[in-house]
Amino acid sequence: MLKKILLTLVIFALVITSAFSAPLRFVFGDLGQHPEILMGFAPSYLLSGVGYRGFELREGDVSEIQLLLGFGYNQRKVWQDKYTGKVIDEDPIVYDVLQTDLVLRFVQGFGTSPVAGKDLVSLTLSYEGKLEANVDSMVKGKLRKNNNTSEIKSLNSYLESSNYQGSIYPDLKGDHMMLANMVNFQAKLDMMDDKMTKSDGFVAKADIKWAPGALNHILSGEADFYSLTLNAVGAKTIFEYAENGSDLFTITLVDRANVNWTDGSKVPVFAQGPVSLGRKVRGFNTWTYNTQFSAVNNFDIRFAGPNLGVKGIFPRANLFFDVGYGCGKYFNTQYDGSNFLMSTGVQVTVSFFDFIDLGYQVSYLFSGNKFTDGEKRVVGNFTFFLDF
Repeated sequence: MLKKILLTLVIFALVITSAFSAPLRFVFGDLGQHPEILMGFAPSYLLSGVGYRGFELREGDVSEIQLLLGFGYNQRKVWQDKYTGKVIDEDPIVYDVLQTDLVLRFVQGFGTSPVAGKDLVSLTLSYEGKLEANVDSMVKGKLRKNNNTSEIKSLNSYLESSNYQGSIYPDLKGDHMMLANMVNFQAKLDMMDDKMTKSDGFVAKADIKWAPGALNHILSGEADFYSLTLNAVGAKTIFEYAENGSDLFTITLVDRANVNWTDGSKVPVFAQGPVSLGRKVRGFNTWTYNTQFSAVNNFDIRFAGPNLGVKGIFPRANLFFDVGYGCGKYFNTQYDGSNFLMSTGVQVTVSFFDFIDLGYQVSYLFSGNKFTDGEKRVVGNFTFFLDF
C-alpha cells in the first residue's frame, strides 16, 4: 500500500510539473502528515498551486503572481496547561485539525545570482488565509504513550468545557473554529546551487508575518501576533564521485542558522508549532520549549546517491549536530522561560526530489527532554522532511 501511494505521488508530481509551461508553472508549497495514518508516511495535507510569469516589471528579472491552495487533515499535540499556561510534560492535549489554506503571493526579483537561472534577490509580499476546524482525534478512546500511557480524550474533555475561553490556546476558543488572515513579507538572497545530491553556496531569508487582531476574530477562534525570522543556510560539497554526468556518491556539509522572535496577545497553535524550539532542534517534539525568542544552529554531514532508477529519487544519510537556545515568555502567558537544547544523531532516508525524505532518525539528547519519551537520552522517530 505504501509503495503504491509513493509511486502515485511521484507520477503526480512529474505530470503536474510537465503540464505547466511558461508563463504558468507548478508551485509546491508544503506537505503534512498525520502520525496515525500509515505511521505518518502518507501525506495527509498538500499546499500547492500555480505561478504566472506572463509579465515583466524589470527586464531580465522574474515577476510572478502565485496562487496556492491547501487542504488536509493533521494532528496537533500541545503541552501547556489550558488555563495557566504552565508547561506539562505528560498527558498533552491531542486533537486533529481539518485545514484549508489560501495563499496569494507577488514575487519580484532583482539582479543576477551567480547560480544560473536565479535572481540574486527576491522580494515577496503575500496574503495567507486559513480556515481550521479543530476536532476530536481520530483515535479518541484509544491508549497512546505520551511520556506515560493514557487514553486519548475528546477535545472538550481535554479543555474541561464546551465553551473554552482560549486564554492559552486562542484558536480552540468556543466551538474551536478559526478563520485566520495574515500578511507576510520576505526578502531572499539566493546564491545556492542545489542539485539534490549535492549543494554549494549560500541562501538567506528574512520573513515578517503579521496577523492583526482586527482581522482574526471572525469565528470563535482568535489571533493577534507577529513573527520575525532570519534563516541562513550554507553548503559545500566536499566529495563527489560521478559517472556519465550522474552523481553516484557525494558528501556535502550543510549548516543552518535560524533566529526567531514571535509575540502577541493571542498566538494561536498553528503559529506556535513552526517557531517552537522543540520543532527546530532534532530529536524533540513540536510545540515544546515554545518561548518568544529562539536561536538554533543545525549542522549536517550528508551522504547521498545514487539515483534509484528515476532521476531525483536517491538514498541519503545525514549525520547531524543541533544546538538551540530559547528564552522570553511562553506564548500567551506571563511565565518566563530559558531553555538550552542539544542533540546529535543520524537520519537514513530515501529522498524524493529533495523535498520528501522518508526514513528513520535516531537522536542522542545531550540537553533537554523529548516530552513523549520522558527522560530517555536515545530517541527515534520516522522522518518525512529534511527541515532545511
